[in-house]
Amino acid sequence: MKTISVILFDMSTLGGIQLMTVDTLCLLAKNRYDVTLVTMSLSERVLTSLRNCEGNLKIKLLPKISNVTFQMIYSMFYKKDESFSINMHGDIQPIASDIVYFHQFNTDYRIRSSSLKRIILLPQYSIRKRFIEELRRRGSLVLVNSSWTQAEAKYFWNLDAKILYPPVHTEKFRKIDNPNRSDVVLTISRFSRDRGLDNVLNVAKELKKIKFVIAGYLQEPEYFIELKMKKSENIELYPNVNEGTKLRLLSVSKVYFNPTPYIEGFGISVIEGMSAGLIPVTRNKGGVIDFVPKEYMFNEINEALSKIDYGIKNWNFYSMRMMKELADRFSLENYEKNLLDIVSKYL
Repeated sequence: MKTISVILFDMSTLGGIQLMTVDTLCLLAKNRYDVTLVTMSLSERVLTSLRNCEGNLKIKLLPKISNVTFQMIYSMFYKKDESFSINMHGDIQPIASDIVYFHQFNTDYRIRSSSLKRIILLPQYSIRKRFIEELRRRGSLVLVNSSWTQAEAKYFWNLDAKILYPPVHTEKFRKIDNPNRSDVVLTISRFSRDRGLDNVLNVAKELKKIKFVIAGYLQEPEYFIELKMKKSENIELYPNVNEGTKLRLLSVSKVYFNPTPYIEGFGISVIEGMSAGLIPVTRNKGGVIDFVPKEYMFNEINEALSKIDYGIKNWNFYSMRMMKELADRFSLENYEKNLLDIVSKYL
């Protein structure tokens, strides 16, 4: 049995990177690899997910360091064992493993100072540069989550990365096949200021005949109250939705609106919406360019109004089927096949 270490220091939550790591561990263990998770923190929720894995899976706990910068420093001196290793978060873990997965390269840690009229290098730049040089020296395989991140790797660090799309559990949404839907625009997101939910409020005020729904985890209660006070009558808010409510909302909506102002390396929530048959409306930047049809992408947020209206009018049974087919390219089954192909070539 071949041995693989999968490294992710922060397994205290079950966010996108952690979910991908859990899937990676389970799939490798299921396919008869001897797998060890190397981490600093492990929540009960993550542990419960790992208990469902088939096969031989171990856990190696390192000293707990919560600060991300200190984690980066620790990574520089971390001595991995002799087993084949996969670093699941090269963005903040400068560990030169056999395979290193990056989720985004949108910063090179250089700041242009207008007052000093020169470029200032942050300490993280030296760490990243040394890390990249070590990857080249070792011949490590660099993986990324989209063609956008692949282009960033080339632009910022002249790295030739290969794409391994993250797994999306599209199987959960395949049975959502409702042809009778309402003019509803759905956004699934954490209620957090960084998610751009004010953009939903502003768009909804202009499109009064369309119903907008925001549903997700209540991360910032004060921000949720602000949204509730400012929203127009055609907006409904669903804090802390369970899986059943989420599936119901997906089954009655026509458009999935991604309002975030930040560039995302992939965009799992958009894929989930498409997998349920919704037409996605999102910015024309980031990983979404690999799967969202161009006619539904916008550059500036004010352009989202016409795209949403267009999506509502163009939704039908055939567009629902098309979105489902586009999303199914990123299924867990496809991820398993692609992951195993890569590992078998390098192990």
